[in-house]
Amino acid sequence: MLESTLMSTPKNYFPQLDALRGIACLLVLFHHLVPGSSKWVALGPLGVRLFFVMTGFLLVGNLLQQKQKGLNPLNIFKDFYQKRVIRIFPVYFLALGLLLLFGVEPARQIWIWISTFSINFYMGIYQEWAGVLSHFWFLATSEQMVLVLTGLTLWIPRKWFIRLMILLFIGAWLHRWLGTVVGVAPMMIWYSPLSSMDSIAIGAVIAILYRERKEQIHYLASSCGIPILAWSFLAIAMAIRIVYFNTPWIHLAESSEALFFAWLILRTAVGFTNLWEKILTAPFLVYTGMISYGLYIFHPIMHHYVQFNFGRSGIITDPSNIGVIGATFFTSYLISSLCWFLIEKPLISLKKNKS
Repeated sequence: MLESTLMSTPKNYFPQLDALRGIACLLVLFHHLVPGSSKWVALGPLGVRLFFVMTGFLLVGNLLQQKQKGLNPLNIFKDFYQKRVIRIFPVYFLALGLLLLFGVEPARQIWIWISTFSINFYMGIYQEWAGVLSHFWFLATSEQMVLVLTGLTLWIPRKWFIRLMILLFIGAWLHRWLGTVVGVAPMMIWYSPLSSMDSIAIGAVIAILYRERKEQIHYLASSCGIPILAWSFLAIAMAIRIVYFNTPWIHLAESSEALFFAWLILRTAVGFTNLWEKILTAPFLVYTGMISYGLYIFHPIMHHYVQFNFGRSGIITDPSNIGVIGATFFTSYLISSLCWFLIEKPLISLKKNKS
């Protein structure tokens, strides 16, 4: 079965990646909503890193497929962004519109930064959080990196592409490390798009490997040594976060995590079997992955909503209150499900019709 999968034409939809996306989303939700959940393992950063690597893998795979059809790069670029606007904008601006409508700050003060997908620069320049919109830094950084990676994929000659991705991988780590050494403000480093470029670059590399190096992919999928090496990268990252947390070497952890997730995504694209297959086809995880965009956007907003209404009702609003946590998860899943079925799913069908 594995052999037939590898010998078939590379695809753009990977069923098990839906569950992996769900796991990434849950890591972020637990980090934000369950106090103490990241005491020993940095769940939120892990989830974000996994999202970034997956973005590089899926984006480059899709663009390469279009290039192989002989389509004009400019037409590919325009078509890609037409579809991306349809996919990204409606729920994104719905959330912003609701915050503006109900006067939830700081939406009115920073709406321009949000609207232009540049909130990460605001947070870096002013060294301050953006309240319930702070998590939008990830969406802004993603769009900035996607723009760069799209241009490189479409217009950089193939023979230079992997070398350039490796340079970006190393350059992103050096950017974080040198910035910390010379005393650049931490939030300026964290939220710079270059800081996360190692993750999206390694995702691009594995997209190339998946499409062009079938024998190597078979080796990665079946060898015992490669998974051990990959899990070692994750263990090293966890150790670095504990031992070198307040030093510039902490930034090695992020690159090590990206290498682990590169293997995990590549292995998931090939397809796990046995226990891992059961986990990555679990309905709850697949569903969470399906609605993950809405979950990511709305979970801090729902947390604010739950605490506000609990406070009005005289209920304890401490974030560690199990009632607050449970209500936030429930309302986040509810509104994200509504967004999926009423907005996202119909728009995805529209995207397919445009193809």
